Amino acid sequence: MDSQPTNAHVNNICILNNTYLHIPDLLSETEVHDIRFLFKSGAFDDGRLTAYSAAKEVKSNLQLNPQTQEHVAIQQNILAALNRNTLFRNAVLPHSIHPFVISNYKPGMHYGWHVDSPVMGNMIRTDVALTIFLNDPEEYDGGELELQTANGNILYKLNKGDAICYPCTQVHRVREVTRGERNVAVSWVQSLVKETVYRKMLFEIFQVTENLRSKALVEEEYLVLQQHYSNLLRMWAN
Repeated sequence: MDSQPTNAHVNNICILNNTYLHIPDLLSETEVHDIRFLFKSGAFDDGRLTAYSAAKEVKSNLQLNPQTQEHVAIQQNILAALNRNTLFRNAVLPHSIHPFVISNYKPGMHYGWHVDSPVMGNMIRTDVALTIFLNDPEEYDGGELELQTANGNILYKLNKGDAICYPCTQVHRVREVTRGERNVAVSWVQSLVKETVYRKMLFEIFQVTENLRSKALVEEEYLVLQQHYSNLLRMWAN
C-alpha cells in the first residue's frame, strides 16, 4: 500500500511523520531558475560511475560531472539554502554534508531498490539522505522516490525547490520515468546525533521550548526544557 505523508503542525510545532522531514521551498524560485539554467549547459556522465557493488546493476540515470563549473555553482547555491534553513539545521543537526549528486532521469531511467552506503566520500557516515526536487512534478510521469516501511511503501514527488530528508537505513528506489525528465539534487548527511529516534526527540523538545519562549510563558518551565535539551544533545552528539 502506497501513501503520501505530510508533517503535522500543532500549535506552530512541526511533528516529524515517521522521522521523514519535508522541507517546503528550500530553494527559492530564483535559485531554482538559476540551477535549471546551469543544468542545461552542464556535462553529464553515466550515473553508474558513482554506484558501488550491487547498485551498479539497478542504477540508470545521468549525473552532472562534479568537476564542471556548473556543478560547483549549483553546489554553492544549495549549501547556502541549507545553511539559512532553520528547519533543516534544527531537525537534522548536520555535522558534515557529502557533495551533492545532481541527477537527471530521462524516459526509461530509474534507480532500483537499494540501500545507501554507510560511509561515503571523505569517511562521512551517512545518517540522513536528502533529495531536493529541481523541476515541477507535472513535467514528468513516474520518477517517484519510494521508501519501504513497516507500514507500507511511501512515495515522494514534491514541488520544485522542496526537499525530503529520510534515514539512510531504509531500502528505497526511484521509479521509472515514463514521460519528461526528473531533475534532482541528492546528498547524504552525517548528523551530530547518529540515532534517528534521538534526533526526532531532540527536535520536538526544541520546538516545544521555542514555542514556550515565543508565548512568554513561565520562565522556569522554559529553562527546565532548555536545560534538558542541551544536556541530551551534549550526551548524544558525536
